[in-house]
Amino acid sequence: MPDPLQSQELVARWRAGDQDAARQLFDRYVDRLVALVRRRIGTRLARRVDPEDVVQSVFRTVFGRLREGQFHIREQDDLCKLLMRVTVHKALRQVEFHGAEKRDMAREAPQGEKPLEQLMGVLDREPRPEAVVAFVDELEQFLSQLGPLERQVVELRLQGHGNEDVARQLGVIDRRVRRVVERVRCLAGQQDLLGP
Repeated sequence: MPDPLQSQELVARWRAGDQDAARQLFDRYVDRLVALVRRRIGTRLARRVDPEDVVQSVFRTVFGRLREGQFHIREQDDLCKLLMRVTVHKALRQVEFHGAEKRDMAREAPQGEKPLEQLMGVLDREPRPEAVVAFVDELEQFLSQLGPLERQVVELRLQGHGNEDVARQLGVIDRRVRRVVERVRCLAGQQDLLGP
């Protein structure tokens, strides 16, 4: 169990703008929250909902509201309770959303050749040169904000390597690579690079 006073100190540091405090809080609670989401959504819905995406949304919400002063961490386990409560809420909203009659997985029709051909046609199109330049500039600026390990992981992932391959190449464990990927996703989300 994490030291609650340390969590309170990390929250105070995060409010003051310390990104390392956010990373420490993320690392402290991420595995527990992902496991909680997995239990709530079940195996059938897991094909549609990525538990790690739900947890990223939880951290974006909680970190944003902590910084704005909307949440107050006074008691020893307030942060843990808050993260758990927000996680359960977001997981249940996903279950409700995907369980709606119009999105019921049992009603899904198999994809035929025509939709697949249409998708491949869209994916085969080349982007306009100005869009490529804008993307590369934005990517360079984003990468410059990352630490050395984070940058190496992102570059290898952009080259098409999976987490296990990245871990092997960098001499780290797969779990560390996954956490780096999640932190980078979180940072990218805070900068609106990936959208809502």
